Amino acid sequence: DGHISIVGIHAGAHAKVGFFMIPFGASVVTPYWGTRSELMEVVDLARAGRLDIHTETFTLDEGPTAYRRLREGSIRGRGVVVPG
Repeated sequence: DGHISIVGIHAGAHAKVGFFMIPFGASVVTPYWGTRSELMEVVDLARAGRLDIHTETFTLDEGPTAYRRLREGSIRGRGVVVPG
């Protein structure tokens, strides 16, 4: 059992996942947000400095804590796990 969230893939990247690569009982989600034009509008707002974005960063070792806090809803804004 487990949960796999695929997020933050950069433009042009492809996540190739075969059926037998997913552990039995695991769930996989790929969050989707809005249309391309809506996304470009948000990018323009960010470039103009008009967004107040809240993030909390975690090391890779803190990944389980970050995921637990995400499930609990105790992260304000976005939780970002940074390897290395």
